[in-house]
Parts: sequence; structure tokens; C-alpha cells
Amino acid sequence: MTLLLVDDEFHVRKKLRDKIDWNALGIDLLLEADDGIRGYETALQHKIDILISDIRMPRMSGMEMAEKIRALYPDCVILFLSGYSDKEYLRSAISLHAHSYIDKPVSPLQVAEAVKEAAAYCDHMQNSSIFASKIKESRLARMLCCPKPEPEALFRLLADCALTPVHFSDSRTILLKSLAPEGIPSGLSLKIGELFEQSGLRCILGDTRESFLVIHLLSDEGRLVSMLSRSFLCSLLKRISYLLKNQSWFIAVGELSETIQEVYLSYQSAVIALQQNFFLGTNTVSFAGERQAGEFHPDDSFCKELLSSIKQRDERECFRLLDLLYGAYQSHPCTLVSVVRENYYLCLSQLFQHCIYHHTPFPSASSKQLWDVIASAQTLKELHQVAVNLYQSYFDFIRENQAQLSVSGNIRRLVEQNYQNPSLGLPFLSESLGLSQSYISQLFKQETGNTINQYIISYRIDMASSLLLKTDRKVSEIALSCGFPDQNYFAKLFKKCTGMTPTEYRGYV
Repeated sequence: MTLLLVDDEFHVRKKLRDKIDWNALGIDLLLEADDGIRGYETALQHKIDILISDIRMPRMSGMEMAEKIRALYPDCVILFLSGYSDKEYLRSAISLHAHSYIDKPVSPLQVAEAVKEAAAYCDHMQNSSIFASKIKESRLARMLCCPKPEPEALFRLLADCALTPVHFSDSRTILLKSLAPEGIPSGLSLKIGELFEQSGLRCILGDTRESFLVIHLLSDEGRLVSMLSRSFLCSLLKRISYLLKNQSWFIAVGELSETIQEVYLSYQSAVIALQQNFFLGTNTVSFAGERQAGEFHPDDSFCKELLSSIKQRDERECFRLLDLLYGAYQSHPCTLVSVVRENYYLCLSQLFQHCIYHHTPFPSASSKQLWDVIASAQTLKELHQVAVNLYQSYFDFIRENQAQLSVSGNIRRLVEQNYQNPSLGLPFLSESLGLSQSYISQLFKQETGNTINQYIISYRIDMASSLLLKTDRKVSEIALSCGFPDQNYFAKLFKKCTGMTPTEYRGYV
């Protein structure tokens, strides 16, 4: 099996070449190229089974090269590497029916897993004889998802499947996405084909790759796809849920195509419509071409108001703002899902930054864990619930630890941790808490009745008193260990607080 690796960054190619055991994955020949033109030239000389390519490269992009290689080898499995998530990338990459999309910086382990799956798929496509007719049909289904299929190969597959371009003069492409970790169950394609046949409809189905299944719904003399009502399609497609064994799913219906060349456009419109299911929720059917409001992006004032509600511990205002954000995204389902996730992350990470800055020991304050949870949310509703649960946990924590989280409580904690530091004082505490000196001085006085300096001295003297009684250390050592570098000053303060010198205190008690 031959694999072509194309990336203009040498260190990326070297890392993947050296860190992966290609032979163990079934790769007999590993080829490399540093841009799209050289990648295509290499493909002209060698039959490519698997292509791993960067998206953005000089001279010829990964998309352009992959399109040309797909025309040469319709069964070639494509894996894209990219750090980009813009809408154009989404449309173009999926239109080539790529097997996987791997974000940069690349992980050799992740790439190896993707290649392992791709190699298994290639073996299945190359060695299966029992399902030869279905394989040809799935090849045709996949080829129709390409923007410019090679005419000779296309008509050859049409003939092998007993089809003509006329069958696609009134058709739609449907995408089924399983949300279960295990993906689409084996054998589902056959059952779905039987379901459509029982409904008097003809279709061809692509091969199930991970969690996606492509269905091209065709017309015949007895029934036109264009005559099927929305309610009929919804009812028919929701019957698929019985075949998914209680898995959650999304289904997107593409726009009507009137020629075989337009099937690609129907497929592409279904890809874009599929993201609407994120806003609709699980087990929903979306339709391409429906007019939707534009994208939504929260402005800076929203984030500032949300942060203000955290600082003021205004639970009601915080949840009101979160509900506004949720409602805004619900009414703007054209917003890219990746953008929604990023905006939720930015809004919620303010909570963690606030906790870190103000030394609030909120146990859930981990930005990495937050992103993992956000990335795993399948719907907007789930994402909103993540935000609600996080903030509810935070406000519950604040209520349960009110005493310890007050300004005076934070100051006491810092004094206990830093009393040995000679620099401990009002400037140190002000900088540590991120609050002005006058503000913490005033609040501490109101809450305790003492000044901060009085509390620091009192605490240090208490610690020194304990050491005088429990150890035989020299007075000078004890003074230094309690933050008093000047022994005479320590003795003076000690006598003022206890009425005795340190030596008298040790002997008297």
C-alpha cells in the first residue's frame, strides 16, 4: 500500500516519517512532497492509496492537489492536516469526502490511528468480492461528492450500477451523522437501503466512514424526489433512528439537483446544513436552503458584563447573561459551530482567570478541562448546560466558603503562608490580591477591627512565642524565621505585645 505525505513544512514531514512505524500500519511505500505541484507529479508516477496533505501550501493548495489526485484515483483515502477552521475550509475539505481532519500541531499517535483506519478501509475496498456491487455503488456515491469527477470513470461506474445520468435529474443528497462514539453500526447501509425501497424510493449509499453516511436519493418514473414533502421526508428519515439502536444522530437534507453535475452541490449544501443540527439538537433533521439569520458574535461589552457579574457575585445577572447568549445563538444557526465553541470558551475562561487572579481555590478552575468539555458538546443545548453547571458550581462554592473567601480571609491566608518573608506587608498583599492598598486596608479594618499591619505583627509574635516555648533555638534565629531581620526591633515589639522580653518569656512560662 502506497502513502503520499505532502506538507511544505520539513519538520512536520520529518516528525511523522521518523515517529511512526509505517510498515506496521501496512504502508509498503512512503512518498513525500513539499508542495501541491510536486505532490500531484508524484501521484502521476505512483498509484496513491492514502494521501496525507496540509491544506495551505505555496504554488498549489492541498485542496487543489487532492481534487486532481481524487480524479486519478477515486478510491484514494484523503487525510487533511490543518490549523484552519474557516467556512471555506469546511466546505472544500468535506466536499472531497476526506476520511479525517487532523488539527495542527500534529500528533504522530493521532496520525497513526487515522492511517490505521484508512489502511483498513483500503483493504476492505480492494479485497472484498462478496459485496462487489455495493462497493461499486459506494464508489459512485463518493465520486458524486467530488466537484469535478473524471468523466470516463464516472460513466463506467454508472454502467456498472445500471444507472444513467437521467436518474440524477431529480435527486437529493442526504447526510447521516451518528453521535455515538462507536460511530455508525455495521450493516446499517443495507437496512437503510431496504427502508427506502419499502417506501418506494431508490437510493445509492456511500460507504460508512467513522460517523458519516452519504445517501443519494434518486427519482424514477413512478416517484419524483422533488414531489416528496418535507413532512414525508422527516417522517421517513426519523425511522432511521430505530435502526441506530437508540444512538443519537443528525440528518441533513441537501438541495434538489437537476443534473448529475449538480449532485456535488446538493452534497455540499447538506454539509453546510448539517451544522444547523448543532443548534436544533440531537435526533433532528435539517434542510439546506432555508433562510437563516446571519452569524452572531458577542461584543466586548457582553464579556465585560459577565465578568462584572462574577466580581459582584451576582448570580441572577450571570445566568441572565448566559441565557441571552444561548438565545442569540439559537436565532443565528448560521454561526460556525467552531466559533460558537470558541466564544463560549472565552466567556467561561474569564471565571478561571478571575479565580486565579484573586486566589480563589475553586476546584473546577482548569482551562484545559473546560476546553475538553466544550469540544465534546454535540449540541448548543449541551454547551449551554456546560456553562450553567460551571457557574452554578462556582456560586455554590462561594456560598459554602463565604468566610474563607472574604477579603480578610484571603489576607489571613496570605499572612499565614508568608509570615516568614520580611517583605510581607501592605504592598505585598495588595499586589497578591490584585486590589488597591486603600481598599484592602479599609475592608480589613471593617471586618476585623484591626489594621493589616497590626494583624501581621500579632501573627508573627504568636508564631515566635510558640517557637520560644517549643524549641531551643536562639532568639535571633527565631526572630529571623518569623520575618524580623532586626533582633532589637523584634525584642521591642515582643515586649510591647507580651509585656516581657523574649528571654523573660521563655524563662517565665
